Amino acid sequence: MATEQPNIFLAANFDESLALREHLLSCMKSAGMQVLDQQSMGGDITASLQNASCSVHILGRDYGKCLENDPATSLAKFQFIEAKKKLQASSDTFKMFIWYPPEVLAAAKETLQEEFINEIRNSIVQNMVFTNIASPIQLVDDMRSMLATEQKTKFDIKETEVFLVFNQLDEGEADGIIDMLSDIVDVEKLNIVQDSDMDYSEFCSQQISKSKLAVVYFKETSDWALPFAQQIWKKVGGASSHTPILLIGDEDPETNMNKRFKAPKVISLIVSGELIPLEIKVNYDKALEGHI
Repeated sequence: MATEQPNIFLAANFDESLALREHLLSCMKSAGMQVLDQQSMGGDITASLQNASCSVHILGRDYGKCLENDPATSLAKFQFIEAKKKLQASSDTFKMFIWYPPEVLAAAKETLQEEFINEIRNSIVQNMVFTNIASPIQLVDDMRSMLATEQKTKFDIKETEVFLVFNQLDEGEADGIIDMLSDIVDVEKLNIVQDSDMDYSEFCSQQISKSKLAVVYFKETSDWALPFAQQIWKKVGGASSHTPILLIGDEDPETNMNKRFKAPKVISLIVSGELIPLEIKVNYDKALEGHI
């Protein structure tokens, strides 16, 4: 598999954050990373970001220097806003790393900076990493691991309302559920066939991004469904995913009753078989309303 060497936009910092930044920059260069150093480059931040595969932002104690044309916005915040715009436009290829060093976490901060940090923490999305790891060396190792991208298969993905995944051993029951649902919502299905060479994890990741609700259904295949749902949840960004996952099982057999997965953006239900289409529709409606 081919890998690509990313250009890393390192946001400019001021005051007490400079020492942290210099240490991180040194570690990044020692690791052979290609750094677009905004501190030394200056110029058009938006243009610099267009040449980057990811951005790195260090949070300090002070709000910092503000823009001349916008006294309420610091340079650090403007860089973050511009990077997030690129992330939203290029979510498959761009990543953001926000480093909140422990010494900054423990220190008293300006009110505007506290508000800015809280704003960031409450708006984490897929491919945005927020960390307070202590060591710049470890941060660089984590970044290198996350940025090592393999060439991925691009599947023929369709936008849909409900994406329903099931194991081939539950195909009959799943088809019955889909027949009932398809009269009221658009449904794309994925039948997991044993011993197939298909990259089901990657297919699900791409399809879930185009779906309003993802559903992992099981009756006789709980030993498959639970770890599969956990794997997919991590792959699509966990709590930062825009698409909720419904893990739903039939209460028959009784061994399914304790097969649940508790995590943010995940609904885990065990219900009577005839109620499963209704539960899927109810949770689809909640997803549309933003209640999941």
